[in-house]
Parts: sequence; C-alpha cells; structure tokens
Amino acid sequence: MTEFLTLPTLPTFRDPAGSVEVRPDGAYRSVRAPFDTEILAFLELPLASELVAQGRLVASEIMSEPGEILVLRHPRISFQSYPWEWSPGMWLAAAELTLTLCSDLVKEGWQLKDATPLNVLFRGARPVFVDVLSIERVDPNQPIWLAYGQFVRTFLLPMLAHSRLGWPLQLSLTRRDGYEPEEVYPALSLTSRFTRPALSAVTLPSLLAKKKRGNPGAVATRSVKDPDLAKEILLRTLGTLLKQMRKVTPAHRSSTWSDYADTANHYSDDDHEEKRRFVRVALGKARPSKTLDVGCNTGVYSNLAAEAGAEVVSIDTDLQAVDRLFAGLKVSGKKILPLCVDLAHPTPAAGWENRESASFLDRCAGQFDTVMMLAVLHHLLLHNQIPMKSIAELCSKLTTEHLIVEWVPPTDPKFQELLRGRAALYEHITEASFREAFYDDFSVSDELTLANGRILFHLRKR
Repeated sequence: MTEFLTLPTLPTFRDPAGSVEVRPDGAYRSVRAPFDTEILAFLELPLASELVAQGRLVASEIMSEPGEILVLRHPRISFQSYPWEWSPGMWLAAAELTLTLCSDLVKEGWQLKDATPLNVLFRGARPVFVDVLSIERVDPNQPIWLAYGQFVRTFLLPMLAHSRLGWPLQLSLTRRDGYEPEEVYPALSLTSRFTRPALSAVTLPSLLAKKKRGNPGAVATRSVKDPDLAKEILLRTLGTLLKQMRKVTPAHRSSTWSDYADTANHYSDDDHEEKRRFVRVALGKARPSKTLDVGCNTGVYSNLAAEAGAEVVSIDTDLQAVDRLFAGLKVSGKKILPLCVDLAHPTPAAGWENRESASFLDRCAGQFDTVMMLAVLHHLLLHNQIPMKSIAELCSKLTTEHLIVEWVPPTDPKFQELLRGRAALYEHITEASFREAFYDDFSVSDELTLANGRILFHLRKR
C-alpha cells in the first residue's frame, strides 16, 4: 500500500514536564524529574484506577526501571482526531470531561494544571483525557484554578464565537491557544457584550485588560487560610464554567444535509431498502475491522458497518449532520467516530514544521480495511472537479482491501443539479470511464443497479 506519511510526527515538546512519542504499539511518555515523583504518586491512588476503569483517563503502564528516566506507555486511541474536526457536541463533551475530571481530582487534593481540547481524544463518541502530566497536587490554600484562563480561551470563547458570531470551530487549527477576550469583544453586539457568559468571559476582561497586564501576578498569588474554603471556591469555579459552556453550545440545527437520509426523494422506498441490503451483504463478506465512511451524513451506513463489527470513522462536510450523528452515538454507544472532514480538502498537517498534528490522510494510511463512498463520487467529480482517476487512486490508498462505492449516472437528478449548465464540460464522465479508472486498482466482487439507475459496487483491491 502507498504510504502518505513522509515525515514522522514530532514528539511533543511544549510541556517542560515531559514529552510524548506515538509508536505503533502505544504512546510513550517520558517524564522529567521532579515531575516523575508526583505523577507516580498519583498513579498509585485508587482514584487513578477508577478514572481509567470509567474510560475517562487513559491508562498508563510504567516501562522504565527504577533509577532510569520515567517512561509511561499509554494504549493508542484507535484514530486520533483534533478539535478542528469536531462538531459542537464533541467540543461540549470534551469540555464536560475536562471540568468534571478536574472537579473529581480537586475533591481528592489534585487538579488539572492546564485545560485545552488538545488534551482530549475520542474513543468512538466517548471522550478520554490523555495528558496525565496535566494532573498535579492542589495547593490547599489556592482558590484560583490557574488553568481557568486557558479553558476560557480554548474552549469557551471559540464556542461562544461560533454560536454568537458564526466563527467556524475549524479555525482552531491555527489558534492553538484559542481567542483572547479582546479579539471577540469588538465583534459582539452591544446587547451580547452584556449577556452572560460574554459579560464575564469577554466584556469585563477586555475592559480590564490594561490593568491586568500591568500587574499580571495579582490574581495568581491570592490565597486563603481555610483549605476547605479554597476547595469550595475551586469547585464553584469549575461548576460555573460547566454551566457557561453548556449555555453557549448551540442546539442541533437542521441543514441541507442533516435531514438528507429522511428527505431524499430520488430514492424510492424499495431503492432505500435495496441499497441497505447490498451494503449489509457487502459488509458481511468483508468482515471489516476498521471502516472509513466518506460522506456519512447522519450515519445510516456507518451504523451498518458498526453492527458488522467494525470500528468506524465517519466523515462529512456538513457540521450539523456530524453533530446529529454524534448526538445519537451518545445514546447507542456504537464504535463510531464522527468527524467534520472534507475529503476534497482534507485536514492538513499543522504546528511546528507542520509535524505536531498529522494530516487526515497521514492518519488514514494503512488504517482501514474497508472504505465506503456512497452518494459521494459525483460531488467530488462535479462540485470539486477532481478527476476520476485521481479519486480512484486515493480510494486505493485509503483502503487496504474493500471499497463500497455508489455510481451516480449523468441522468440522475442530483448529477444534473451539480452540472449547473456545464454538461459539455463533463461529457467524459460516464459509467465506462468510472469502470476504467477504478478497475486498474480494484476488481468487482458484486454490483447492483437500483431502479433509479444508480449502481452499487463492492470492489476488492487487486
């Protein structure tokens, strides 16, 4: 199989306490002194084992010998995702995990020293906190959560800007440390500025910014003599942030594609049923372990793949459709990870030397034994103007074995809708050209022509 990855990702380097390097058998974390003593003390607590058992904290295995630099091995999450690929519901789930985890730690004399979405990954629809070095002992007389500002910048303000101003959550790709209140303040209306939580998270900090810059340590050094009072203040702070995050996260809204599966009128009921049957049979033959569902919409076929025993990564360009899928997965618990990714413009590599955060295609390399592309091909061909041969080559790179794909003929109303009067330009897009392009890399295991003229293919990699 052709590998996408040309440069290895960098071990993390921003935390002075240690670094992480991802290897095939796990994520290896090196911990520098004196932070090693504290993290070992935490890992010995019953609380640490409870959090791991609950699936809220990644497991840690000590790999080094006494006297050596401490090395922990964490199990690899099946597929790494980033906040710029998450739906609003996923952002909220990550925020809820961060705050409730910190609350449980505070009750036992510990806390999180930082709070960023990058500390969270998803197993299916379940968030897991993966940065154990963020855990430290609480100063019993310190009532201020020092990660408060980071949580506001990287969680609360991006969501507030998304829900109130329409700023895309995908902008977090280039905003690793989020937004400053002064950046959001000018864009808010006068009414919004004095509406909670913008009043406390944006307006007051912006108005007081000059004073704070002149005396940056004033708040951080404040302490109280009563440890119980300090703990109560910390817990109230975390609870308030949780309420604010829930308030600014938008409820699910309908979009052009989020109701597509329920309203598509170019399929008859029989066509819908035949399509599901074909995909179900193909999945039964493929016995997938890991499946990529491109153009998943609200997950009808992702669910079929999960029911066939696969771990599924489901991608779509429609944020609302992805959010709706995620909401359903919180109830069903199926092993499906929904992400907002456009295969025509996939998530690029990011960070220092473009090597801190791997691109979507790098993360896909060698991961999926089955790929599904149902009612997607014509969008890539017409809307994105990707050549047929290039799509076939990409499909060959994405899957190690099976491809379930749907051909939409030029006579189809959705094909005609995307033509926009450019029929002469796309006369070369035919069923024959599809077969020629894909048959270089795939053989036909099965195919079915629906009554509406669309053709379903189960292709096997040569």
